[in-house]
Amino acid sequence: MNSLHSLIPALAPIFGLTEKSLYERQKALVRMGMLPTPQGRGRGSGAPATPENVALLVIAVMATDRQADDDRVRKLALAPFIDGKKDRCPWTGATVFKDALSLILSPAAPTSKPGRVIHNAVHVSRAEPAASIFFSWPKRGQGWSEFKRSSDRGRDDRLLVSAELPDGAIQEIRLLLSDGGSS
Repeated sequence: MNSLHSLIPALAPIFGLTEKSLYERQKALVRMGMLPTPQGRGRGSGAPATPENVALLVIAVMATDRQADDDRVRKLALAPFIDGKKDRCPWTGATVFKDALSLILSPAAPTSKPGRVIHNAVHVSRAEPAASIFFSWPKRGQGWSEFKRSSDRGRDDRLLVSAELPDGAIQEIRLLLSDGGSS
């Protein structure tokens, strides 16, 4: 399996960031203890290129413009699914945002087939932090799953900044993961 570091050249254009910026975010995730410490040097070392590790890097990009905002990244990654009736996302079965995002980035996620269009989009609010995932899956219909800490209350009187990961980007990342990072 390739390393997360080896995917960075292919991920950078998807995010509109430089490879250096993504590598710095990966290093910040290692410092936070969210990714394993690299063993050795170079692109083959470090965290494996798994959907879980790529999801953490995506969260680090979407959560903040500052690479060192560890608290915001951690809060968003661990934001629980919120619904008054259920304790798990009905689409992914996840209880926290990073796990739901991991599933939709995974090559094992439901994909489009002729006559069956699968569509996902991820929206992140940087102010709260909170996330929503839009699903449109055949046989299951469409809907949203929201992830947010109940103690985090948004305010209506300040600038709201958000980030969106559209379906096309999700598909590109999924393809990179299914190819083992070779593109």
